[in-house]
Amino acid sequence: MKTLLVVLVVLAVVGGGTVALVNHLGGWTTLVGKAWAITYEVSAQPADTAVDVTYAQSPDRNRKETPRSVSASAPLPWSTDVVINAGEKASVTATPKGGQALSCRVLLDGVKELAAATAAPGQAVTCEAVTAS
Repeated sequence: MKTLLVVLVVLAVVGGGTVALVNHLGGWTTLVGKAWAITYEVSAQPADTAVDVTYAQSPDRNRKETPRSVSASAPLPWSTDVVINAGEKASVTATPKGGQALSCRVLLDGVKELAAATAAPGQAVTCEAVTAS
């Protein structure tokens, strides 16, 4: 009987601690764990120049948070892999430093093309797609 009481007390403490931790992290609805592997690509003609790139990435695949924006200057061709939470917008924008014509793509799992675009020479290009929920 004493052993059963000890087991029940331990289970109550562990269960209560789990509930308290989840509530501290924002509640059950913010813990989603569903995210998509996204690849952004930017290319240009001529391809040996640099561009300014801004793209979205989710800060944490286990919490439902709005993707944050990351900016960088990069040589072409350029690509990066990120995680975007379900139902959020995956986007990449590239601005040329010269008169080249930029193209971009958003790929799901590095294979399926979700978005593609080509801009006029000297103009910024943007590709974006909302991930499935």
